[in-house]
Amino acid sequence: MVNKNDEILLKGRLNGSQRNKVKRLLDMMYTPLELSEEIGVSKQQVYRVYIPLGCPHTKDRIGHILINGKDFKTWVIDIYKNKKLNKNQTYCVSCKKIVEVIDPEINSKGNLIYQLSKCPLCGNKVTRIISCKRKGNDKQGELEAH
Repeated sequence: MVNKNDEILLKGRLNGSQRNKVKRLLDMMYTPLELSEEIGVSKQQVYRVYIPLGCPHTKDRIGHILINGKDFKTWVIDIYKNKKLNKNQTYCVSCKKIVEVIDPEINSKGNLIYQLSKCPLCGNKVTRIISCKRKGNDKQGELEAH
């Protein structure tokens, strides 16, 4: 059975450039607008995704939301860390959930070896890559052969 803690969080995920900008946030208070401009997301994403998910924030005496950059960085790294799947688990892109592998069929294509099975929730095919070995300097070898 899959735990609720193992669920992969998709809302609010940041791309590589945005993650690098989060790492550069200072230990100071940002308004949601300033934070959104610093990391390259919309102000609505801060209000609709991060704050409801538990982003550490405070309110001043007037009620304005302020977010500490250092605390936000720590929170983002913790909540969006990569999830490790067990050997008998895979990710279903239709259900957007981690599911158990049932009756896997092992296939290979070139240097790629993978398991193919059905999602127990929606019935679609799910794939789990077992190994992918690349040959080093393939083009280099072809040039030397000619």
